Amino acid sequence: MKTEKLPITLTEEGVFYKEIIGAEDYNKTTKCTYFLMVLFSEGSGTHYIDAVEYPIKGKQLHFLFPGQHHHWITGPETNAQKIVVGKKVFETFSSLSEIYFIRHNLHPVFKLSTALFDVIFNEMKNIQRDLLAQESDGKWNEIVRLRIDILVSLIKKEAGDYLKENLLGTSNVIIDSFWDLVNVNFAAHKRVTWYAERLHVTSNYLNILCRKHLHITASNVIYQRIIQEAKGLLKFSDKSIKEIAFHLGFESLSAFSTFFKNITGYSPSDYKGHSS
Repeated sequence: MKTEKLPITLTEEGVFYKEIIGAEDYNKTTKCTYFLMVLFSEGSGTHYIDAVEYPIKGKQLHFLFPGQHHHWITGPETNAQKIVVGKKVFETFSSLSEIYFIRHNLHPVFKLSTALFDVIFNEMKNIQRDLLAQESDGKWNEIVRLRIDILVSLIKKEAGDYLKENLLGTSNVIIDSFWDLVNVNFAAHKRVTWYAERLHVTSNYLNILCRKHLHITASNVIYQRIIQEAKGLLKFSDKSIKEIAFHLGFESLSAFSTFFKNITGYSPSDYKGHSS
């Protein structure tokens, strides 16, 4: 990973930090190939994400995913920190499955409490400092990656709390029960039919409800939960990849490897090596 001078030519394994001070008219209407986090200490203006307008205000966190479109026009009093993360680094995040789930269910702007704002502000400043250190010592590479993973985990927690309190709490009793069942049984049961039978609905109806309330299929809910667990074990446990495969209920190492690569684009060994 490395920092770049403006204009940005961000590599897939690159990380870039910039402060936004005052008025800026930034236009990136083509599809982005990176993950973006912007923390506004103060601000005004408008951030357009996929043609939706979001007013810019103080103590807000904005985030953008690869494949989305955006541009913004900021006011003169704006003060913000921006971190841009290349797609390959983004794909290694331990929270990625939940983050993608959040993308499809929440708008990409959060008003933060003062306490959480201060935590994220300090983490971004730490990343700025570590990127500068990395320019002269490549050993800071992993520290930068871990700090960004922490930052993404904070976003996941904030968005996950909102999701649980607002979306799931007001959606549908079957969806709520499905969500709980998946979190307990994802390793042993990977077929939608198993969950549908216990919820006394058809698989087709469960899929209809998932698309309506969660904007993804029932299978994707299960698969994303498995991938989330797999990434955590690959990144933080001492288990071998074969042990992880059987722990997650796969019949063979090859079945797990195929499943993992089809969803993430990485083999389990590549992901484990990239994260270590």
